[in-house]
Amino acid sequence: MNVNQYRKFKTDLTLYRAEAEKMSIEEVIQQILSKHPELSRNQILESLKVEKNKTGGLIAEETLLRLIAARYGVDIPRDQAQGGLQVSHLVSGLNDVTVTGRVIAVYPSRNFEGEKSGKFASIVIADKASTIRVMLWNDHAKLVEKGELKAGQIVRLLHGYTREDRRGKVELHLGSKSQIEIEPEDAKAEDFPFIGKFATKIGNINKTLKEIHLVGTVKTLLSASKFTRNDMSEGTVLRFTLADETGEVPVVAWNEKAEELTKILKINARLQVVNGKIKENANGKLEVHIDAATYVQVLEHPNF
Repeated sequence: MNVNQYRKFKTDLTLYRAEAEKMSIEEVIQQILSKHPELSRNQILESLKVEKNKTGGLIAEETLLRLIAARYGVDIPRDQAQGGLQVSHLVSGLNDVTVTGRVIAVYPSRNFEGEKSGKFASIVIADKASTIRVMLWNDHAKLVEKGELKAGQIVRLLHGYTREDRRGKVELHLGSKSQIEIEPEDAKAEDFPFIGKFATKIGNINKTLKEIHLVGTVKTLLSASKFTRNDMSEGTVLRFTLADETGEVPVVAWNEKAEELTKILKINARLQVVNGKIKENANGKLEVHIDAATYVQVLEHPNF
């Protein structure tokens, strides 16, 4: 994305946010009127104006309307009053981002050293339209360590910020001011698909694809083997075949991922693979390669 495209996208995003805000405000007003037909739209807007003056304009209109609605006994779900952005609308450089999605991958926490030492973990979430990797820093990473964040959960991530990773892909970061809500009461399960929606059918794999998600069954499995790298260090490789109703594909797992999978893989196990890489082997055939950046899970949940 060049500079002009980026500026246009951010302008479009600002307009989208403004329009979404108008829509949510109008929805709240209509819900109040539906339960209190004796009121008029102008009366509600006048009450909103009074509340804005009281608070000096420091509280968002949708939040104030939610309070007004509560006075009339109308409960407005938070998503309608404080809806977050869709994952597909996120670009690098945004602050105070809120999104809701289903966790489809959980990576273990790691320590880092520097001016300030700490830890981080990451997850991948999905909403109706897209997926995104989320970086969890320090206290948020502890949710992964404690097993409180799991694949399959719906989460709301509040007050995050976006950055580009090394490959130019947008990531969401959660720092000290961010919050995580696990299984928010107002989130509807049907609005947040499992990984199957975003999985590439094996029969559709081609070399134009770079990173893909797959769901399939292990058909063949070889024993892991060791090899020597150019620097004389030792590595590990594991090969197996993954199949779905459209075909089969060889999968090559490297090093720590190979060692991890050796302990859990079995013939006929059903797997999800998040962020596999497509590569062409010496014979010109396509393979899926997985490493530390790939998430692999043996599936037990029928909806994955």
